[in-house]
Amino acid sequence: MQSNEVHLLTVVHGMWGNPSHVARLSEVITETYAKGSESGIELNILIAETNKDSHTYDGVDWGAERVVEEVSIQHS
Repeated sequence: MQSNEVHLLTVVHGMWGNPSHVARLSEVITETYAKGSESGIELNILIAETNKDSHTYDGVDWGAERVVEEVSIQHS
């Protein structure tokens, strides 16, 4: 029996980073897990784009709010 579950993995780079810094991580996770698991669980990976450049100085709380908004927009 196939499951209709979808899991979202949001990948966020660190301070002074940008999305390209975690691109390979996303590729490896996709190669390993997202290609039709036997359980039928679908894995969606989102590399957060909103906190790049000078936005890394805003702190975790502001950065988290931007990522939540990005997730909401991408998956609505």
